[in-house]
Amino acid sequence: MTVADFYEVLRLWPKGHQAATTAAIVAGGYLLYVVLKWHIGRLVSRPEIRQGYWGLSRNLVFFVGAALIVAVWIDELKAVSLLLTGLLAATLLVNKEVFLGLAARLTLSVVKQYDIGDRIRIHTLSGDVIDIGLLHTWVMEVAYDGVEKQSTGRVAVFPHIWLTQYAVYNLTRGHQYLWDEMELAFPPDVDGAALTSLLAAEAERLLHEDIEQARRAVRKLAEQYASRNPPVTPIAYARMVQQPSGHQLLAIAVRFSALARRRREVHSRLLLHLLQVLRERQIPLYTSLYETLPPRRAPPA
Repeated sequence: MTVADFYEVLRLWPKGHQAATTAAIVAGGYLLYVVLKWHIGRLVSRPEIRQGYWGLSRNLVFFVGAALIVAVWIDELKAVSLLLTGLLAATLLVNKEVFLGLAARLTLSVVKQYDIGDRIRIHTLSGDVIDIGLLHTWVMEVAYDGVEKQSTGRVAVFPHIWLTQYAVYNLTRGHQYLWDEMELAFPPDVDGAALTSLLAAEAERLLHEDIEQARRAVRKLAEQYASRNPPVTPIAYARMVQQPSGHQLLAIAVRFSALARRRREVHSRLLLHLLQVLRERQIPLYTSLYETLPPRRAPPA
């Protein structure tokens, strides 16, 4: 069969022209996406940005192609609109999760609760967003037991219908700093005022570079959102805690800012530094309900 014969068959087939046009749109859309993906892969080196552009081009090609196909078959669609309405209603009842997921994906495109590269927490899942599809989001899981820890190395997927059911906590949107606390316990007879000042000053000395970066990030956040400028300089708070045995202890909490992705590292570094300072100054820590750790004496010269 020659090309002329093929076109003659299409001409004689009542819907041949629409079918050929639809096939051309599908083939052209696929080819366009392949070309766009190849060019984006060459021009964009950062994986999170590259993945975002890939997703955007995929969605644009899909929606434009779908609109063109609908335009080709518009007359036929008008003829069966009543049937399509019934089928759509039945499908909506059976697959409401899919439609809710699509609606949530549309809302995500407008509201932007998160983007590729953000660290988020939703329902029982915490992780870094690595891809956003039409109905699901993929994240690199981060262990969470009250605070975020290191990545587990596992890829987790959650449906977009979750966006209509649970709050999304974006830990890196606006700025990438979080406020963390550590609490140390001391005998009640120590000088609490001097101790709180000492711990806050030592924390500021250790984290001075992070503090300056956090100050700039929080100031930038206030320019974008209606938010106050919370203090980023370390602060120490003291309180008395009554133990079940009747004993009391002085608990001092040190509040500080840290990068969301370095929260555990900064917490560990600061804790070890404060413990070293307390040992050097022979300040006892509270270790049980009944006794305190005696100050370590320097060995004889």
